[in-house]
This record gives sequence, C-alpha cells and structure tokens, in this order.
Amino acid sequence: MRIQPRDLLGAAIAGIRLYRLRSSLTIASFAAGTAAAVALLAITGGARQELLDRIQRLGANLVSIHAIGEAGREAPPALTISDAIAIEQSLSFARDIAPVRVVPASVLLPDEQITVQVVGTTPDYFALRGLSFTRGRAFSATENDEGRAVCVAGDGTARRLAPEGVVYGSLVKVGQRWCRVIGILAPEAATTGEDADRRLYVPISTTLRRDLSSRQALGEILLRIADGVDPERAAQVVKRTLLRRHDGIEHFSIETAQALLRQQRSARGLLDALLAAVALLALCLGGVALGSQAWQSVSLRRGEIAIRRAIGARRKEILAQFLLEGIMLAAAGAALGVGLGVAGSGFASTLGNWPWLLPTRSLAATLAAILVLGVAATLYPAYRAATLDPVAALRHER
Repeated sequence: MRIQPRDLLGAAIAGIRLYRLRSSLTIASFAAGTAAAVALLAITGGARQELLDRIQRLGANLVSIHAIGEAGREAPPALTISDAIAIEQSLSFARDIAPVRVVPASVLLPDEQITVQVVGTTPDYFALRGLSFTRGRAFSATENDEGRAVCVAGDGTARRLAPEGVVYGSLVKVGQRWCRVIGILAPEAATTGEDADRRLYVPISTTLRRDLSSRQALGEILLRIADGVDPERAAQVVKRTLLRRHDGIEHFSIETAQALLRQQRSARGLLDALLAAVALLALCLGGVALGSQAWQSVSLRRGEIAIRRAIGARRKEILAQFLLEGIMLAAAGAALGVGLGVAGSGFASTLGNWPWLLPTRSLAATLAAILVLGVAATLYPAYRAATLDPVAALRHER
C-alpha cells in the first residue's frame, strides 16, 4: 500500500516533533547562518548600488582631478586656480568646470561657535555633482566673480546652524565675514559620497587672497567633457596638460565615471566570491547540525523504521520521509534567518547610515543553496534508514 503525500508530510512533522530540542537547535543553526548571509548580501549590495547611483548621478562624461598629499612650504601646490583656468581655456572639449577649495573656517552663531567644512567653489559645482535644493538656489556666476557674501548650506549643516529654526535667509559669520544663506541642499545630496550634507559652500573667490589668487591651492577640479568625446582619452590629455604645467611632477589623480564603473565590476567578481565563501561557512554550521540530527534520529528510530518496513512501507517512502524532515528543518531555519537578517541589517544600516539593498537573485541563490544543503546533509542518513534490515533492526532493539 502506497503512502499518501499527506501521510508522508504528517510522518515527517511527527519525526521532527519527536526530538524538539534537537530540532530547535538545528533550526537555530540554520537561522544564524542564513541571517549572516542575508546581512552580508544586504550591506554589500547597498554599497555596490550606492556606487552605481553615484556614477549615474555624476554622468559618464565627468572627469575628477584630485590633489594628492600636501605641498611643503617651498613646493608648489599640486593643483591651482591657474590650472583650472588653463584647462578651461586650452582644451576645446572642456565644458563645465568647477574648482574646489576646502578652507578651515568656523561659523559663528548667536550663542555658540561651531566648526563645519567650508568649501569654496563655483556655481557649476552643484550641477556637476547633481545636487538639488530644498530651498533657495546656488550662488550665481556674478556673485562668484564679485565675491559676494553669500553661502549654500548642506541639509546637515543647516540643522546644526539652526536646530530649532530656519537658517535660510539668515546671516552667519564664516571666518571673519558675515554671509547670507541663499540655499539649502536636499538631504539626498549626501548620496553623492562627497559629504555634501555636512558642508557650507561659498563662492571660491571669497576664499582667495587677491595677491596670490592664481597660485593658490585647490583640492579638486571637476570637469565635464563635451558629448561625443571619449572621457578616457580626454583624461589622458588633461593629465599631459597638468604634467607640463608642473614640470612632470604627478601630485594628482584623475578619475572618470567609466573607470570607477570598471573598477566596480572587476572588484564585484572577487567580492561576490568572498561573500559566497563567508555565507557558505556560516551555513555549514547548520548543515553539520542537520546531519548530526538526521543521523541520531535514524539511530534512535530503528525500531520504528523496522516496523514500518515490516508492514509494507517501501524503501523510497522511508527515504522520502527523512529527506523531507531535513528539508523542513532547513526551510524553517532559512525563513527565520531571512527575517532576522533583514531586520538586523536594516536596523544596523539605519543606525550607521549605511546603504542597504538585498539583491533578489542573491537571496534566491542563498535559499536554493540552503535547500540543497538540507538534502545533502540528510541524504546518507536517509539512505541508511531506507536500506535498514527490519529483522536485524528489531533484534537490535531487544
């Protein structure tokens, strides 16, 4: 007489409930491994997506030039205002250009004095970085050229400047000068990875000494390449231009969005392999526990197996029952682990302000691997149960 699927499921559930403590420990082991795998996938997936979003926001035709190190008193700066002017005037493919100069400054409030990162730049910077505004606007080219006393605050800076009020339109003292806040950046501006949320932006001309304006140092130059021009080739032309201006000394680095994307793709294969290894090691704990559970279950239920075989149960039905027990334990642990992993990594991401994204394909592959591991861990014990000699088993029970 063939056993019905419903009866087979009931027998598997009864077998799991027979040793509740061991079954609970096995489920907990799988849950811990699954939670660790889900947390790793979610946090690293969010980091990868943040980089891709940043590249998309910056655009494929953006070139970023960064100064490396700090020049000594006698050495010339790695990047200067005159470098930015030369690039803009001598390279025909250069469109928008934004020199960036970070200056140490404090901001004076009516009741206290706080320190924020003050950045001198041009109006093109906000468009090049894809920054948006919740209130107000960026300073204009005229305001920048004339060095007017205006500034733009990041969302985080605005909250620090006016915790209980609105800083937009008010005056703040930046260094030795009073500036009017004419714009507030949107909170999502921080996703560019440049800490725009915590900065205060002023016209770059207000940060320069008039007698040394062309030779003063920059931290970065942003440049948008004309459409139809290969950014990689343009970056090489920019590099040769700067090397000629600095006597062959390369105290700068040049990055393009395409280069960042290639680096991300090349690193992704290695990162995914490392994540798979970590997740597999975490899940092996559950696999070992499940294999031990299945082996002990078969050893302790020899009499039950012998009786079932004696009354007509076929070998493949015994095999299916024990395999089903293993799959159910692995599935229960996986379901619990997914919930714990999602909740835990989401909570940690919120507290630490980390990006979070759980790739659907990676999650599906992890769950499939768990089910395969469940089958693999119980396959041999189930086979031993199915091939058990009923007479020898009953004699052993005596």
